[in-house]
Amino acid sequence: MKSKISTSKLLSSIACSILLGSASFGQATAANIDGQNMSILQEDYDQMAPSQVSAEAWQVISGWSSDSVSLLQFLADGEEEFELDRYVDDVTKEYQAGEILAQVQKLNKSVLDRWEEAMAEQVPEDNYYFTRYIIQYKPEVFDQWSIQQGVMPLTQYLERNAPATYASWYDGYAAPKTKGLSVLEYNPKISAEVLGELKSLLSKDPIGGSPYQKKSCSCQMVTPMTSTGNVVTNYPSTPTSGNYTSDDSSGFEKHHLSFDTTAYGAFHSGDGERWSKNKVYGYDATIAQNSTEFYVKMLCADANGYACNLSNSCSGNLEVRGTYAARYHVKGTAKQIWSKATNSHSSDGAKFAVDLPGAAPEVILFNKAGGAGMSYNTGWDINSVLGTLKAALGITSAILSDNPGSLLDGQLASDLISNLVGMITRSGNEASVTNTMRARFDSSDVSPFLLQPNEVYHFTLDSNSHVKARGYGGYSDSHFEYGSSGAVMYAANHFTCGAEVNAPAPTGLWFYADQLGPDSNASLRNDVETWLSIQLNKPINASQSQGVVH
Repeated sequence: MKSKISTSKLLSSIACSILLGSASFGQATAANIDGQNMSILQEDYDQMAPSQVSAEAWQVISGWSSDSVSLLQFLADGEEEFELDRYVDDVTKEYQAGEILAQVQKLNKSVLDRWEEAMAEQVPEDNYYFTRYIIQYKPEVFDQWSIQQGVMPLTQYLERNAPATYASWYDGYAAPKTKGLSVLEYNPKISAEVLGELKSLLSKDPIGGSPYQKKSCSCQMVTPMTSTGNVVTNYPSTPTSGNYTSDDSSGFEKHHLSFDTTAYGAFHSGDGERWSKNKVYGYDATIAQNSTEFYVKMLCADANGYACNLSNSCSGNLEVRGTYAARYHVKGTAKQIWSKATNSHSSDGAKFAVDLPGAAPEVILFNKAGGAGMSYNTGWDINSVLGTLKAALGITSAILSDNPGSLLDGQLASDLISNLVGMITRSGNEASVTNTMRARFDSSDVSPFLLQPNEVYHFTLDSNSHVKARGYGGYSDSHFEYGSSGAVMYAANHFTCGAEVNAPAPTGLWFYADQLGPDSNASLRNDVETWLSIQLNKPINASQSQGVVH
């Protein structure tokens, strides 16, 4: 029997637990709690608090979770896709045309966002090709649909109908947990220290301590800690700064360049200026990619580290939100009588993506860039600056001139936001340009990811920037700036678990930073607290730039 465990009233329950644990008031308080309140307490204390583990322990848990070669990849590599074709035939034979598409779209209205790329010559109303498509490109949606419809999983189907093929994959390539190996035993190179950490993790009691029932299977959200003790990995891991200065004084030829940069994870800034007298002098630089990443995993195992039986385990909703806002400012001057030219360009962009369990390719959640430029008497291609970001971030769509804010807001019905916003430019011997860009993905606008037991979900936010400036003749000056700010966060909630399973406590994780971007730390904190409080149905304090809450 499955039980649905939603966001709990932890605050009131903790208050009750304090009373229940009091020596002087314990018996009287317990006597005054009616059956309904006791039921609420039991539900809360059946849950498992999230755990933060060392990077070394995470590597063990992550390796235990992942297929060394997924079953789909094994079938493709071994030229045995006919087995997959046979499975798809059996799955779809009972449905009328377009019926599966309609059912799946009720679960995920943007399920077709990769259809043209994957099945350009077919129509989604063809049950066979649509099912083939979602198995490969939307496996989490297919799993959700197959559970709803009572469809046999591919692994079970092959074990029954193609035992030799299944055995070849299972024996040589399947994940350790698939083979029934314990997370404690599958890797003989585990150090004694890590082994002790894993045993402590598996023996942890439900919320409320040992008096509350520890069931045969326990599920908990697990997050890796970095070497600095943080729960989100940032490159660079802490705010940094750099400076480059160049000067030349030799007769009539003079020039100067200064460029300062900062970064905290994917959020970064740059502020530079070049000027020259009586000479041609330019600067062209792509700033190294910066990144922020986080992992999501629901570990479901017994006290000995064996994976729980799937029918006795948990599934849940994984809500995710990522935001990135950038500002650009450029200024150029070439006003003196002998001044010939000046230009200044600045651009920045970001890609937010997820690597889901299984063979599915990386899913881009947003991929956006923009910039600002000014030019005077120059033949440089302004869009070449954005072109660099297009290559670095993998942006594939055409340059758009629409206002980036309204353009984004109009596309929130899709979970794929991919565009390159054209530069705002001005010409003239003195010009100043300021521009902003905003990108956002929020699964609340589409549908949550299906959180499956013992699988790893990996989210990354990558950014890249490019600056370019040049001038000559008389005196010319160019100034170029960029800065970004934003946040990433998730909430795991609405778990459906077996009767003998301790469900995870609804859990949230966040990280935010402002590196001279459009949004201050105060507004980012408010965004995090508002979103997580809605998802987890409780007040959230995000005074620190990153953290975990349950």
